[in-house]
Amino acid sequence: MRKVVLITGAARNIGFAVAEKFAEEGYDVCITSRKQDSADAAAKEIGDIYKDVTVKGYAMETEYPEKIHETFKKVFDDFGRLDTLVANAADPGYNQSILSTTPEQYDHVMNSNARGYFFCCQEAAKIMKEQHSGSIVLIGSVHSKRALPGRITYAASKGAIDVLNRNMCYELGKFGIRSNLIVVGAVYNDRWAAYTEADYEKKRANWPLGMESYPEDIANSAYFLSSDKARTISGSELIVDSGVMSVMLSYNKNWDNEKDEREKLVK
Repeated sequence: MRKVVLITGAARNIGFAVAEKFAEEGYDVCITSRKQDSADAAAKEIGDIYKDVTVKGYAMETEYPEKIHETFKKVFDDFGRLDTLVANAADPGYNQSILSTTPEQYDHVMNSNARGYFFCCQEAAKIMKEQHSGSIVLIGSVHSKRALPGRITYAASKGAIDVLNRNMCYELGKFGIRSNLIVVGAVYNDRWAAYTEADYEKKRANWPLGMESYPEDIANSAYFLSSDKARTISGSELIVDSGVMSVMLSYNKNWDNEKDEREKLVK
């Protein structure tokens, strides 16, 4: 029986790369996205390449624990097991400061991220506990470790994930379940397609390696942490950020007058 992985938010970017890596390694793959058609399209794209495994899409919005429960039940009904969860889906919460964030904005980001991760992990752990084996990999962010303007709600949600990782390591270890966190930064995604070469050079100047990571780099890390090569690694934090966290970035006194560049580029 093949091993089974579920990746949340896997229709594109990091999540898609993770799904493709596990399919390449012979896992049956469960992809979630907010919309069924997006999940199905990603599953078909990967399934058309890796024909010896089963790749299936599921619609799931991480704000709603009841939807999470329904999705994990479907996965168990379809595959009968779950060996790895990669919790990746998140709301970026752009342009939310301590001075401006509304309760509605706060709830949306925290529910999508912190609460969504929590209940996905809970559902995965219930399945894995019966198997007495399993690996949970959380996709975190350098935002939980360092401060930048306009990302306070997102940073708080990712900070909650850091704490979740350590506590799951403690609580789930006796059931044969490992939990680990990848602290991600400086990773290319589809929003970067609108950048000019000058934009790239400005960003790279802040990174000791002078180069960005790609989703495949995160995928390789997630697979390693889930593999038997990491069988005694739990409660750890693996930083994949081109050295961002080793640098004190320059302070921008005018942070409150500038919009997040990535959101402007999306528009």
